[in-house]
Amino acid sequence: MPFVKSITFIFLAGFISVAFADEPPSAGHLAMCSGLKQCLNLDLPQCTASDKKPNPDIKYNAEFCAPYKELQGRGLNFTDARTYDLSRYMGRQYRVTYKLSGKLPVSKETMQYLFNNMEFTAQLVNAYRKTKYTITYDTPNKKNFSGDNGDNLSGSFNWLLTDSAGVGEGMHHLFFGRGRTKILMWRLYGTATAILDLKEIDAKSVSYEFRAIVSPSGAVLNSIMNLGVFNNVVKGKIKEIIDNIEKAAAEFAKGNKKPIAGYAPFKQEKWKNNLAEFDSVVKKK
Repeated sequence: MPFVKSITFIFLAGFISVAFADEPPSAGHLAMCSGLKQCLNLDLPQCTASDKKPNPDIKYNAEFCAPYKELQGRGLNFTDARTYDLSRYMGRQYRVTYKLSGKLPVSKETMQYLFNNMEFTAQLVNAYRKTKYTITYDTPNKKNFSGDNGDNLSGSFNWLLTDSAGVGEGMHHLFFGRGRTKILMWRLYGTATAILDLKEIDAKSVSYEFRAIVSPSGAVLNSIMNLGVFNNVVKGKIKEIIDNIEKAAAEFAKGNKKPIAGYAPFKQEKWKNNLAEFDSVVKKK
């Protein structure tokens, strides 16, 4: 049942597809100003008239502007300073989107607990699968956090939305962050906007749709990231994470508590409290 922990790490995996080269410091500012002006007719005070001019290499058509309009419709305030980094990359010429969808045999309430306690979620997976995931909150409100898989995937994230325009609290998530990894012969660094929508199917299951929008800096990287082989490697790494969590959850649902009893971190008082809370949530469904 808690196999929905797969969702907790999917956005981490979204960053394995990101890459960018060194660019002038002004590139992101211009992308932010022109993108917001051309797509949403939004004028930020720090943007001059020149900054807001369209990039001649970009067609500001319905397809290019769709992510702006969607996020605005979900309630994202593009005048909030927390969104500036997202806008600096959303407004660039090239984009690649990776999509995943599926069904999870877990209650909505279980999902919400795991999202609200990500540090615990990482430890729960490690106990069952002998993995080395970590998630650490960087701010008291839990809206900024860092994570890694103990190997070659890491990132830091800003949790911007948990609902869609005030609807479905804990079911519509928007993350923006920076990550690094190595795929095939490439060591990649960059950013991604991750959108996760959840929908309750019944009392014991939810469906999910996940998208990672990444912004390569040039045509060559854009072409590489759209290749079938690259796409398959990205999805394979995500699937590996999901499989680990799914198998761990299956054991928990069956009542196998031996891995928990033998897992050293869970001897700490704070994790004991989480385990008791989580067990209570799971048993309600």
